[in-house]
Amino acid sequence: MKRFFLSLILTLFFLENFSQNENASSLLKSGTDKFNSGNLDGAAIDLARAIELNNQNSEAFFILAEVKFKQNDDKEAMLNYNKSLELNAKNPTALKNRGKVKARLGDYRGSVLDFNKAIELNPKFSDAYFNRGLSRFNLKEYAESINDFSRVVELNPKDYEAFFARGNAKFFSDKKEEACLDWSKAGELGFMKAYDMIKKKCN
Repeated sequence: MKRFFLSLILTLFFLENFSQNENASSLLKSGTDKFNSGNLDGAAIDLARAIELNNQNSEAFFILAEVKFKQNDDKEAMLNYNKSLELNAKNPTALKNRGKVKARLGDYRGSVLDFNKAIELNPKFSDAYFNRGLSRFNLKEYAESINDFSRVVELNPKDYEAFFARGNAKFFSDKKEEACLDWSKAGELGFMKAYDMIKKKCN
């Protein structure tokens, strides 16, 4: 009889946990779908509930961090990226996006560290190179910034933002002719803002 009751209790326990995990997964999917469709408030509600039911899912914290980043809630974005990375330290996108939060807050050196880690995990992560280039530009490390933007162009020869940003870094490195060529390439690829720089700096 004792074995029967123990078995019943264990069965109920596992069923309850299974139900909670199933609900957490459903809420995670719902929250992700709402995030992708632009319903940030709805996504935040679903994801917070999913985390209440299962606080060991790095993806839920990651998507919630993405929501908070888009809502310009840097504090909550940072906290959720941190938690996501505690649970899964090998997520290069979480590292890159936490670096973007740090950069937005003016912590360029801290952001470079995150971009470095993201690139170590994914050496072809063009967006991490691009954002590291921006942070290095803001630190006035122009040579390193140029190298990062050049890597982006190697990975994606049609990235007009990288050409434009590299042109800016070259201009501040006293490489005016090269800067103008990069701005021209950015304009050729459809980035019309580049022609404003050409008119002001190249003619």
